[in-house]
Amino acid sequence: MNFEFNKVAVIGAGTMGSGIALVLAKAGIEVNLNDVKEEYLTRGMEQINKFLKGSVKRGKMTEEEANQIKNRISLGVNLVESTKNIQMVIEAIIEEFEAKERLFTKLDDICEKEVIFATNTSAISINDLAKATNRQELFIGLHFFNPPLLMKLVEVIKGEKTSEETFDRALYLCKKLDKTPVPSNEAPGFIVNRLLWVFLNESYKLIESQIAKKEDIDTAVKLGLNHPMGPFELSDYIGLDIMLEIGDYIANQDGEEYKPASCLIELVKQGKLGRKSGEGFYNYST
Repeated sequence: MNFEFNKVAVIGAGTMGSGIALVLAKAGIEVNLNDVKEEYLTRGMEQINKFLKGSVKRGKMTEEEANQIKNRISLGVNLVESTKNIQMVIEAIIEEFEAKERLFTKLDDICEKEVIFATNTSAISINDLAKATNRQELFIGLHFFNPPLLMKLVEVIKGEKTSEETFDRALYLCKKLDKTPVPSNEAPGFIVNRLLWVFLNESYKLIESQIAKKEDIDTAVKLGLNHPMGPFELSDYIGLDIMLEIGDYIANQDGEEYKPASCLIELVKQGKLGRKSGEGFYNYST
């Protein structure tokens, strides 16, 4: 049985998609990076080039090695062209069920029948997404963490109809990428985000209850729990809109006790999404 992946399509050239594309290319795999607009692809490639230039400057790789990695990545807005001669497609678009469902329905019509479908969703049901296709046995969750190049963990989530061969090939790919795959069965938020959401949401409630200031909570968590970032620093880094989407989804699936705190909802309404917008719980514009 051939477990090798020679070419993979990554759909979505944002922070996660471009990062996953770089991880694949660094491991010697050809990547077709696809998005709906050229400007998104340009932005994603700028992030990839920035990392490669920095790696060369720090002596982590040679100029030749950086160029080889870059040359393994092809950009495209045409979904049909981007999914030719591939063994797997990894979806890394917005964390919205309907958008992902539409994409997988379209991909199911376009891709060869043996192509594995993987989603990088951080919380959405693998079973529900798989039902948008006629290849549920070839559907799996591959949840990379941000930034994909530096974070070792990949949650590998089996749907109820995911075949053992698909699961084994996904584990093999993760190891080839020098990642640590952790298997998880289907559940809202899987492992990390299920735990993380409860932790972060309780932190938000602490400031709403005026138990402590956000700066002091961050300091307490870093020193008391030995976390590299406090909950508010981490939330701003991830993106408050993403945290709200995760929280809403888990609450809808598992009950009111997971409902997002009102301060998070209000910040997202104001467009204060964290580092990417210049302001979230903290202000980054200065």
